[in-house]
Formats: sequence, structure tokens, C-alpha cells
Amino acid sequence: MRSLLRSALVAGLAVLALTAGSLVGSSAPVSATTRGQLEREFVHKINHARHNHGLRLVKRRVSLTRYARHHSVKMAEAGYLYHTSNFGVICCWRSIGENVGYGPTVDSVNYAFMHSPDHRANILDRDWHGVGVGVYRSGGRIWVTEIFRQPW
Repeated sequence: MRSLLRSALVAGLAVLALTAGSLVGSSAPVSATTRGQLEREFVHKINHARHNHGLRLVKRRVSLTRYARHHSVKMAEAGYLYHTSNFGVICCWRSIGENVGYGPTVDSVNYAFMHSPDHRANILDRDWHGVGVGVYRSGGRIWVTEIFRQPW
């Protein structure tokens, strides 16, 4: 049986290492329209990678997205990356995984995720059926939480 919190390793370090020198931008929150566009870009990149590896595509789930957005805001307000401490507040899963990170662009964060073995393993896990991606912009950074779920 897989570990419940397989992704609760040293997440975000690759993102920090790859993007720390290039953080620019405003500290204004991403608008609802822009936030949704950025979130869809992440989901598209996740599904593109999954498709290229012969895996089923994951579907966006509103409840996961809502929680991921909340978590991204909390990380940005705190000014550091951390994982969800209580996955019990998320409904209806057999297994769950999470990627957290930040960087100046969707491409830079996704690149870091795909070049980190633990983040990549989450993105390419064959058991996931749903995903929620939450984005928040603060301090010139896009803060992102990706939550993957295998339902009961």
C-alpha cells in the first residue's frame, strides 16, 4: 500500500533553487480571471505530461481546486512553502498527493516540478483521477498548490 503522504517530502526546494534568482513582478493578487487561466495552464501541463507517458488525464475537481487556492494564499501570506497538515478536510479519497511551489511563471514552476523526482512522481502517478490546482500571486511570485486524488 502506498504511503498516504508520499509527497510530503522536501517539496518546493527544486522550485526555490531554480527560480530564486529570477523573481520579479508585482505583489498584487492574481485576479479571478487570471488565476483561473494560470490554474488551467498548470492542469494542461500536468495532463500533457501524463498523456506523453500513456496515462489517463486527470480531471479538475472544484473541491480540490478550492482547497488548493486556500492553501496557496496561506503559504503566500506566511511567506514560505509548507504542505497541508490535515488532508482529512478533503473529501473522499483513497490516496492523495500534493505538490507545492512558487516561482515567477507557470513554466518555471512546472519545469521545477518535472525535474524534481518527488514532484514528477506525483504528476505521473497512474492512480490519480482528479486534481485541484490553486494559484496566488504575491511578492512577484506565483504560489501554487497541486492536489491529486484517487477517490474511494
